[in-house]
Amino acid sequence: MKSLNRILITRYTAIVAAILVVLSLLVIVPIRNYTLSRESRDLKVQAQLFAGHAESYFREGMSVEEIDDRLEDLAGQLPVRLTLIDTEGKVLGDSEYPAEHMENHAGRPEVAAALRGEVSSARRESRTLGEKFIYAAAPVQVDGKIVGAARVSVQEEDVMPVILRVWWIFLAAFGLLLLVIVGASLWTERTVMGALRELREAVASVARGELERGVTAPRIADFSELAESFNVMAGEVRKRVEELDSERKKLEAILKNVSTGILVADGENRVLLLNPAAEAILGVRLEKASGRRLVEVFTGTELEEAVRIAAAGEKVEREMELLYPRRMTLHLKSQPVIGADGKVSATVSTLEDVTLLRRVDRIRQDFVANVSHELRTPVATVRALVESLLGGALERRETAERFLHDLDRETSRLSQLVEDLLALSRLEAGETVLRMEEIDLRELVDERLEGKAKLAAEYGVEMDATSCGEMMVTADRRLLATLLDNLLDNAIKYNRPGGRVFVGCRAEEGALVLEVRDTGVGMPPEELPRIFERFYRIDRARSRETGGTGLGLSIVKHIAELHGGTVSVQSEPGEGSAFSVRLPRPPGGDRGMGSPA
Repeated sequence: MKSLNRILITRYTAIVAAILVVLSLLVIVPIRNYTLSRESRDLKVQAQLFAGHAESYFREGMSVEEIDDRLEDLAGQLPVRLTLIDTEGKVLGDSEYPAEHMENHAGRPEVAAALRGEVSSARRESRTLGEKFIYAAAPVQVDGKIVGAARVSVQEEDVMPVILRVWWIFLAAFGLLLLVIVGASLWTERTVMGALRELREAVASVARGELERGVTAPRIADFSELAESFNVMAGEVRKRVEELDSERKKLEAILKNVSTGILVADGENRVLLLNPAAEAILGVRLEKASGRRLVEVFTGTELEEAVRIAAAGEKVEREMELLYPRRMTLHLKSQPVIGADGKVSATVSTLEDVTLLRRVDRIRQDFVANVSHELRTPVATVRALVESLLGGALERRETAERFLHDLDRETSRLSQLVEDLLALSRLEAGETVLRMEEIDLRELVDERLEGKAKLAAEYGVEMDATSCGEMMVTADRRLLATLLDNLLDNAIKYNRPGGRVFVGCRAEEGALVLEVRDTGVGMPPEELPRIFERFYRIDRARSRETGGTGLGLSIVKHIAELHGGTVSVQSEPGEGSAFSVRLPRPPGGDRGMGSPA
């Protein structure tokens, strides 16, 4: 735990440091940039003057030693370095370093620019002297021809005195402020801690159980109010201790039901406590509900009535339908808490949202009803056919063959229904394990079309997959084949004689799209949201004729979602239907592109 003194020093130091950084950015950086920019411009002018002067050195054909001496005299006592370079980059003379010991300067940026006829400047470290310089160079021309480069340079530290002086001023001010902060913090700590010491000792006494201990008001007004508040609090603590016995019984009742939502109300149905689970179920925070009657907090009367019965001394257990904060089925158990005087002092209610459980029950009941309905018709048909055969139809060959054909159709339908139920059950239970592999989608489409060729011929439907190009997809081959079979079955069986089925595949951003489109009877728009539900069929009579189970599209939806994809449908009555399955495609996984379907 940090001391007050450390907190004050740390925070004030941070503030001063931040101010120093801001001032540096706003003042010192612009001053530095301006100074360097001005020096570069001045050096360019000096370089041009030096270039004009150096023309005579080339005309007179001076030696390297003579040029070195001339440049040393010309630089004099000025903080300027002069260098003369020929067109090959060789140093002919330098005012501070022997030219014969200097390397070729053709690669220096300012020299290269000057030899191209430009006047330029640069800031970098000198390879010869190992110090940072500001350079400017200009071309030397004799009779209009560039014969060399004249360079003027100055050490960066020679142009920085103004900036350094500003830095020193800021650093000195910062150090002075730190000293003031440390002194002020120490002084403040002594003053504040002296006033708090007695209060801290009194708090420690109350923590040890010495509830009669009071605090004398200190001289600081703010702390005086704190001392008065503490004395009032100590009196309240003494009062609350007398109520602990009753509160203990309330807490025991709460601890028995902590696994669900807990609502505690007093004898007048005013809210005393809501645990987090109850807040989530009832959609209200304890801060908003505390001290208010249940009827003021919740719009419905069912909850308030149940708690009121418990407040009368009776135990209550019931389920109720609530509309606020959302439609739900609530299971409530409420029991009274009897105080030391034998009267009901509070009620403790446990709340459990059983909406999902009841919904599961309804789904189970609907499922059993649907399965029973789907099984009843084929079983009844099989039974009637068997009875007919046993009753003498077996002796009439033509009739017997027809009955056996019907038996084969109905048993196939029963077998398909059982297989679809098992597949859907595994998919919904999450028990299906994906065996992912890289699949040639066009090859799989051709394979499934070949398998449906006989069915298509029976219904007089043509199938076309020319718009599905070569494309690789990573998926479970068996499940993807099942998905495609179900879509093809629907497209063929709900088509019209002479109709067509088109299978297409294409790549989109981040997805592969498999589309099965038909020219069949189509579906009304209001039916589309429900077609992926189990056992949902728009035309039940035609579905019975085609042997459909009402589970195919539900299986398609679950297989697509198991692969992380989606399935959608577009349809108009009399215009046919188009089912699109989108499967996620890994980045860079587009080997082969199909044409749009």
